[in-house]
Amino acid sequence: MTEPSTEPSDRERGPDEVFCRDCGEIISERAEICPACGVRQRPPPTSSTESALEDLLEGGNPFVAAVLSALFPGLGQLYNRELERGIAFIVGGMTAAFSALVLVGFILYPVVWLFSIYDAYTRAEIRAEALADRRADEAQEAHESDGVDEPHGTDAPDREAR
Repeated sequence: MTEPSTEPSDRERGPDEVFCRDCGEIISERAEICPACGVRQRPPPTSSTESALEDLLEGGNPFVAAVLSALFPGLGQLYNRELERGIAFIVGGMTAAFSALVLVGFILYPVVWLFSIYDAYTRAEIRAEALADRRADEAQEAHESDGVDEPHGTDAPDREAR
């Protein structure tokens, strides 16, 4: 590796270029590693399998939450990381199942079961929206911390106002 340059570059930065966060050299905005100093600019990409598995295990997938609650009431809530709701549905489901011994459970258990599926699905949709918003905020923060300026033309009104 070469030593980072302490002198500023004489050439102008192009539209698809940024400054290295360590040495200040002008590099492609898609570069993972600065060719001048070797410092990683962004985390390495993850494979699509890894990201799909991570998304699946993170919770917030309405279909998975509904299927888990269909298997047993409360599992979808646990998948959504809602421990108290999950335990409540598990206890309610078990109580309704045991009440089948006195014939009340034949009506009560399907009601608890169907409501558990509905609740898991709707709560997972809300969680998915929150996760998407959080990821968008994190991406925006990472974009701003990389030293990337706004695209040309978007800050023109601000320059005129100054």
